[in-house]
Amino acid sequence: MPPPSLRPVRPLAVLVVVMIALVVAASTAMSIAHLLHGESWRLRYQLILIPAGFAYVCWLARARANAQALSPGVVHTYAAPFMVLGWILPVVNLFVPKGIVDDIRATSQRGGQAPGTDLFRVRRSRLVWAWWLSWLGMLAVHAYSVRVAPGPVVSVLTIALSLVAGSLAILIVWTITRRQEEARTSGGFVPAQRLGLVPLVVRDHDEALAFYVGTLGFDLWEDRQGGDGERWVTVRPRHARETALLLTRGDTPAREGRLVLHTDDFGLDHGRMLAAGVTFDAAPRREFYGTVAPFTDPDGNRWDLLSSPAR
Repeated sequence: MPPPSLRPVRPLAVLVVVMIALVVAASTAMSIAHLLHGESWRLRYQLILIPAGFAYVCWLARARANAQALSPGVVHTYAAPFMVLGWILPVVNLFVPKGIVDDIRATSQRGGQAPGTDLFRVRRSRLVWAWWLSWLGMLAVHAYSVRVAPGPVVSVLTIALSLVAGSLAILIVWTITRRQEEARTSGGFVPAQRLGLVPLVVRDHDEALAFYVGTLGFDLWEDRQGGDGERWVTVRPRHARETALLLTRGDTPAREGRLVLHTDDFGLDHGRMLAAGVTFDAAPRREFYGTVAPFTDPDGNRWDLLSSPAR
C-alpha cells in the first residue's frame, strides 16, 4: 500500500543539489587536469561521486513515496529496489533510472494521476529526456576516453556534457521537490494521523509487562528512560499496527488520562490545528519520546499531539 502521508522533501533536495554541483565541479576539474597535465583524479572523484549517489537515491526514495501519496492507486513501472539496482545492472541502467524519474514527475503533478492510470501512456517529459541523453552521452565519452588517450576535443566534450547533465539533473530535482512541497503545504493536504497511544495506569511497569507481554503475549514496542527519570513503556497486541497501550504509573498524573494523537508531520499539523482554532495548553516541546504539544477538547478531555515514531 502507498504511504498515507507526504513527508518534507526539501532538505534532501538541497543536499542533492549541492552534491550534484560538487560532482560537476570535480568532473570538470578532472577533465582539465587530464587535458593540461595528464593527471588522474579518478580516486578523489569517486570520493565525491559515491556520497552524491547515496544522497540522490535517498531523495529519490522520499520523492517516490510522496508521489505515491499524491497519486494513490497508480502503480509505478519499476519496483522500489530498482532505485538502486537500476543504476548498477548492465543494460538495465540504460533506461530504468529515467523511467523511475519519469514516473515520479508524472505522479507528482497537481491533483495527481487518476487511480489505475497506466504510466506507460503518460507523455514523457522533454526535460527528463534531455537530462538522460546528456547523461548517457557523458558516460559514452568517458568510456571512450578511458580506452583512448583523451585529447582536447574529448576533454571539452566531457566538460560540456557534464555541465548540461548536472544542470538538468538539478532542475529536475527542484521541479519535483517544488511540486511536492506545494502540495504538502497548500492547506488541502492533511498528514496521516493515528490514535497512537491510549494511556493505562499501572502500579508497576515490570509487573504490568509480565502480564501484558508474558501472559497475554503482547509485543513490547518501547521501553525507554527519559532524562528526568520518567519511563516510557508501550505495548501492542501481536501484529497490531496502529494503537498501542501507554503503561503509565499511577504516581505520574501529568501523563494519566491523556490520549495521544500521532502525526506524520508535526509542524504541518500543529500549524493547521492552530489555524482551525485549537488552543494548545503549552508550546511544542521536545521530549525523549518525540515532539509533543498538549491540548484539550471542548469537553475537557486531554490530548497530546505527538510526532510519529520512526518506522
